[in-house]
Amino acid sequence: MPAQKVLVIDDDAHLRESLAEVLDLEGFTCLEAANAKAGIESAKKHNPDVVIMDIQLPDSSGFQICQELRRHSKDFILIMMTGRFLSAEEKTQGFSLGADEYLTKPFDIQELCLRIRQLLSRKGGQAR
Repeated sequence: MPAQKVLVIDDDAHLRESLAEVLDLEGFTCLEAANAKAGIESAKKHNPDVVIMDIQLPDSSGFQICQELRRHSKDFILIMMTGRFLSAEEKTQGFSLGADEYLTKPFDIQELCLRIRQLLSRKGGQAR
């Protein structure tokens, strides 16, 4: 079975690269995008299994990306990252737009890998 693809969309190059490095070591194939536009294009082109995105990007919000990606495919697992506390309304909005999980920065990368594996196994872990 080919490695599962994870797309990381974050304008923080250090965080994005660190995440990609660890996910690679964990056996995932990692794709990176520094903004919403590049992230959406990459997701449509590569059909990743998981998309991890920052909620606040310079050119868009994670909510808008979520909506756009869900119009394209129901298959992605969408994980939203945020550097601030989210209100219940914001979380509800994200879930209603199709987010599968939220992570508040800073977070433990091993915990993230565990959550990704859990979400993939619940989904049946099917390869495309």
